[in-house]
Amino acid sequence: MQGNLNNPYKLLQLIVQRELTGCLSVSIPEDNSVGWQLYVGGSRLYFATINNFRPERFSLLWQQVMPDLSVPRMNSDKSEYENLYEWQIENHISLTEFRRILLHFSREALIHALSHTSAYVKFEPNVCIKPVLIAAPLPDLIKPIAQHVNFWKKLHNHISSPFSRIYLDSSKVGDFNRFLDDSHNVTIGKVLAQSISLSIWLKILEQKLSIYEICQQLKMEPHFLALWLYPLLNNKTLEVIPAEPNSGMALIPPKPLIACIDDSHTVQRQVKMVLEAYGFQVLGITEPTSCLTSLIRQKPDLILMDITMPEIDGYELCNMLRHSRHLRNVPIIMFTGREGIIDRMRAQLVGANDYVTKPVNTDKLITKVKRLIQSSQKNVNQQEKESLKAL
Repeated sequence: MQGNLNNPYKLLQLIVQRELTGCLSVSIPEDNSVGWQLYVGGSRLYFATINNFRPERFSLLWQQVMPDLSVPRMNSDKSEYENLYEWQIENHISLTEFRRILLHFSREALIHALSHTSAYVKFEPNVCIKPVLIAAPLPDLIKPIAQHVNFWKKLHNHISSPFSRIYLDSSKVGDFNRFLDDSHNVTIGKVLAQSISLSIWLKILEQKLSIYEICQQLKMEPHFLALWLYPLLNNKTLEVIPAEPNSGMALIPPKPLIACIDDSHTVQRQVKMVLEAYGFQVLGITEPTSCLTSLIRQKPDLILMDITMPEIDGYELCNMLRHSRHLRNVPIIMFTGREGIIDRMRAQLVGANDYVTKPVNTDKLITKVKRLIQSSQKNVNQQEKESLKAL
């Protein structure tokens, strides 16, 4: 059962009516590097996924469903389901929690698989994932996502999938800036325009990131971002670049993780936005007195911390971290509104590697973060070499 169909949903309905078991594959004619797979049995969905492992999608969905955990290291030679299942076994995650994760990934894949009105569709009978851990009734899954499916159908005039990459040419910066000003009158745009500066937008859009990657940095749903950007796509202010195929690397290196310890939610949002625009993951901690467990579990590559905090100040906390065998070698940058040589000396005495004053200068912060992470990694590599020589 295969061929070109106007609507993959029609074939899915036929599969349900005949109570067939197998894998329904949906490939996008405009971009053959992107496709979706629906594993079904009768009227139930066992799992829905991308046709091959794509880290940008995985990272965003993981961030949505497991916001308190950094993205785990995944193997691109294995399927999304295999990666998730191995992670569940290794980390002793309950079946209830794991099924919640599987359903989240499946709903998102289902939206995009059913949103194409012109797609190459193929059904392979008796093909199934193992083990089967969810068996969700398809009608119960499809009804809540119908609006999203219809929205993406409209968007396909400009964007073939969330893997499409968005780019702003330097000649269109003025048009984009005017759009930001006008967006203050639109509900979604007002939030984005007020919380994200033009410089951050330009940094994001010059990287030619996919919809998934932009959404991961902005902490928002792809359809909300696409809805807001639709006028810019329609009038050609933004360019759309086809999705990039997988690089074929067996192991996907995780982005460096930065822990930000500050009791101010405003500072947390600002720092998070800046760091993620430059390719870092951010672990936000607003309760410094209970941060040790999170830091030891997450193992950040660098720690940012404020000096002036309630209950325990940055100097005392920094001193505690330097006496922890798990964290004593992690680079620490202290930032605060204070100026003066005494504060800098105190920071150095308790073990801080560097010091940044507020309001934070983005370029200086990023330069210091990159320098300290690179230096720390060199030290780790050198220690590993010395350990090997000693064997």
